[in-house]
Amino acid sequence: MKSGQPILPIAIVGGGFSGTLTAIHLAKRLPDVPIILFEEASEAGPGLAYAATAGEPLLNVVAGGMSAFKEEPDHFRKFAGVALKREVDAHEFLPRALYGEYLKSLLRHSREQHPLLQVRRATVIDLVACSEDPGRATLVLKDGSTVEVSRVVLATGNRGSSFRGSLWAAHVLPARDAESYKGLHPDAPVVIIGTALSMVDAVAELERRGHRGPIHITSRHGLLPQVAAPRTSVPVPELDHLPDSNLRQSVRLFRKAIATHEAAGGNWRDLFAALRPSTPSLWQEFSQRDRQRFLRFISPFWEVHRHQCAPQSRTLVDALIARGQVVLHRGSLVSVERKGEGWSLQFANRSHQLPNRTLEAALILDATGPARDIQTIRLPLVCNLLRRGFLTPDEHRLGAQTLPDYRAVQRDGRPTPWLHIVGPMLRARYFEATAVPELRLHAAALAARIAGEIHRVEPAPLAAVA
Repeated sequence: MKSGQPILPIAIVGGGFSGTLTAIHLAKRLPDVPIILFEEASEAGPGLAYAATAGEPLLNVVAGGMSAFKEEPDHFRKFAGVALKREVDAHEFLPRALYGEYLKSLLRHSREQHPLLQVRRATVIDLVACSEDPGRATLVLKDGSTVEVSRVVLATGNRGSSFRGSLWAAHVLPARDAESYKGLHPDAPVVIIGTALSMVDAVAELERRGHRGPIHITSRHGLLPQVAAPRTSVPVPELDHLPDSNLRQSVRLFRKAIATHEAAGGNWRDLFAALRPSTPSLWQEFSQRDRQRFLRFISPFWEVHRHQCAPQSRTLVDALIARGQVVLHRGSLVSVERKGEGWSLQFANRSHQLPNRTLEAALILDATGPARDIQTIRLPLVCNLLRRGFLTPDEHRLGAQTLPDYRAVQRDGRPTPWLHIVGPMLRARYFEATAVPELRLHAAALAARIAGEIHRVEPAPLAAVA
């Protein structure tokens, strides 16, 4: 840092997991630099994913895999043991709200150690580049005030819904919002759009509220998330032979490796876990054509195997299916019409030879998961960054274009000098950028990169996450 110049703060917009961890790492590396974490919710830390909600939805990853710090794998498990006043097994699935408390405790401890780390409850609606100094920017807040900063980390997380672009989006309510369930008669029929992890939470919430009526769960393929299970002790076959330039051959060899591993007494989950660190490099080496083919034909099946759910959660869904209260449908929604106090929905079957299916509902819940296409996110800041050309969606609409140093790519192809991206928007580059094991690495690597730039020291290479 140049002497004699005022030290401008580094702003982090978004106080969920990625924003909070980035702030913590930056405060540790740059104790003399003001760090401001902007979060519009009442508290920073939990974000949308781990905020306290009705009931006790469980994490989809075991306690041993949820540490915020890779080098301390038992960090969260030890916190949970103290909070719950009992021994916590590494393979245990714990409440999501408990993880939110964990993140709040990490932030609180960091602020006690580093007074220049601030948390501001405010909404950032725009970013303006400084005309005199391209290395600076000005944040515009909702109340009209401004903050001049040296760098901005965009960590807005999983915003919006993948169903927002549908013609029928105005007729559905978010499954994650407790307000969506208010006033629902216990015997009324419910339709849930989406059959993945968000659906599991929605069914659990309906069960918790004593709902007795039929629950129709629908998606194009009708795939349910697989159940998580501990890794086996069977050695995993070598996966370095997967050709990252040929999708068809990679899939064929991966399936062959799974068959070989299962024949030896292993579990297919072992292979998915082993491939996880290599997924970003595989994705980057695929051609644009192979990426498109993966997203169109393989991604739905990959997602339900890669993102597994707690056994207790899947057991509940299976039990309700077995007794006929939950009914699974495959097909695409083609119309929604008002019918009395409820709705009439038409679904096109996967087979064109079958007629459309009609479902009645008093409530339609959107459980399709967060939006990937940043152009569908109605967050004012994201809209303004797109309008100004500071943020650019990738070709496959998975997130934002970034460079390996996490800088956002502008509309003209140049990097935005002061804008970095962390969190799920990194899916465009790394594909795997939605779960704690990857996001914690990105947060730490980005903080190291920014600290290195400020101290004019070359940071460690990003091989661990690239």
